[in-house]
Amino acid sequence: MINNTLYFSVVLPAYNTPPDILRRAIDSVLNQIYPYFELIIVDDGSEPSLEPIVREYTDERIIFIQHPENRGAGAAHNTGIKAAKYDWIAFICHDDEWLPNKLEVCTPYIEQNYPEYKFFFHFPIVIGDLKEIEKSPFYNPKPNTGNYYTNFLIDRDKIIQTSCIIVNKECFKNYGYYDETGVLIDWDIYLRFSKYIDFYCINEFLSKYYLSSLGITQGEYLILNDKAGNDLLKLFLKWQKEIKKSKGARKSWSIRFNAMAKWYSDKNNKKKAKQLYWLAIKLSPFWRGNYIDFVKYMFKK
Repeated sequence: MINNTLYFSVVLPAYNTPPDILRRAIDSVLNQIYPYFELIIVDDGSEPSLEPIVREYTDERIIFIQHPENRGAGAAHNTGIKAAKYDWIAFICHDDEWLPNKLEVCTPYIEQNYPEYKFFFHFPIVIGDLKEIEKSPFYNPKPNTGNYYTNFLIDRDKIIQTSCIIVNKECFKNYGYYDETGVLIDWDIYLRFSKYIDFYCINEFLSKYYLSSLGITQGEYLILNDKAGNDLLKLFLKWQKEIKKSKGARKSWSIRFNAMAKWYSDKNNKKKAKQLYWLAIKLSPFWRGNYIDFVKYMFKK
């Protein structure tokens, strides 16, 4: 806060982003009604560099940082956080878009109404194939404020999407930065933070989340793109002690691994499919769906 004005550091990690998509994200930040922010763009080793696109802008609020090589989504987020000048950090994914009133709407919640909270989020309008899916409950958690830890052990509580969160910098200092080893980075950090603090839900739709092949947390990337920070198995192994303490979490993760096993089976990766089926059975040995699918897999094999 400077001269009683709340300032934000906006972190935009980007990697091999098409120029028009990157401009859309940048423009949506620069066009905010609320003007008090810096925009930190981290190019995570793109080839070619994204610098020529960023240099098209003369806005002094833009800071450009480039990794000499691709280090992954976790590292790109952390570089932006550590470079931030201000206490409150907001994020925008390279293929997303903020509505012009996002910061204007969020500021009173943070500054005046609920100063005891350190983590805020709102909802995204979901765009699929350039059509609004919008307020689908599949893509958005129920409006809720408080402790999310138990929910996060089971699920990401639908989706708290990265472009929707605003976090006080002290959370990263106190509870750790983004994991850089390839786990599902957003889910991991929500679990970690929610062990210690409550989250405040701003019940507004203030950004656009585009479902496309560019989204590194969608489709095949969710399983295959280690460097993007989306490895579910690594996340499970990191949190398995806590997950196994909860009956609901065990069942949820069993179903999740069952689905992943089917995916690997369809891709003819028998070794990985078998590993995931056995893991699913161990987590929920009394759910017969695992056995039915495993028998089908064995006959198919």
